[in-house]
Amino acid sequence: MGVQDLGGYSLVAYGGNAEDVVLMRAFADRPGGFFVDVGAGEPVSGSLTKNLVDRLGWRGVNIEPLPERYERLTASRPDDVTVAVAIGERAGTETFFRVVPGPGKVGGGGLSTLDRDVLDMHVAAGWGYEELRVETVRLETVLHEHAEPGFDLLKVDVEGSEREVLASADLGTWRPRVIVVEATVPLTSQPSHREWEPGVLAAGYELALFDGLNRFYARADEPELRERLSVPANVLDHYIPYACAVRAGLPV
Repeated sequence: MGVQDLGGYSLVAYGGNAEDVVLMRAFADRPGGFFVDVGAGEPVSGSLTKNLVDRLGWRGVNIEPLPERYERLTASRPDDVTVAVAIGERAGTETFFRVVPGPGKVGGGGLSTLDRDVLDMHVAAGWGYEELRVETVRLETVLHEHAEPGFDLLKVDVEGSEREVLASADLGTWRPRVIVVEATVPLTSQPSHREWEPGVLAAGYELALFDGLNRFYARADEPELRERLSVPANVLDHYIPYACAVRAGLPV
């Protein structure tokens, strides 16, 4: 897909906050990289890894407990590993709350959560929900099975369970080059990073960017990579949001 195909733009931003634009800038010189995406969501809309896969030939692990999203990821990403589990501090089985539309609401799948307090907040705002029983595993287990220390990207978007995910693996041993974590209480601007960020920093990471929704970290021994991550997506990245590209009839 060339610039001409995109009406003069260089990139479609599939991430809801153009997080993938930042990642593409940071990893422009890294073809064939590897990611672990906890809370992978959809393979296209909202995906932080689609550009990495399509344009840089990356492969990775998609972790997604919602059955319908797991099926779409499996169909769209045959070269990835996709696992239908949730990540927690303990292996077992837990109740997972699939958020569904209430009166006047549309969508909701991306709000689904293991966290009862987060669910209660959504219900109070008019969302509905369904209960699923899902397998939970530690992130350490997934990494042992599929990753190697020093892999490129760990992304975590789990609607209130970020602390549990990050605590379930030894980040100091696995040392992903970049960690991206959703860092606000779902659907609010209220920060949520204080309960898990100290562990990330202690594992040898430095904050590169807060984009209003996510916090981007790079390993302390990669200052150049941290610098490339430190600027939000902007007009100089020559990108077009996915929804705008669809409305304009551009290839996405």
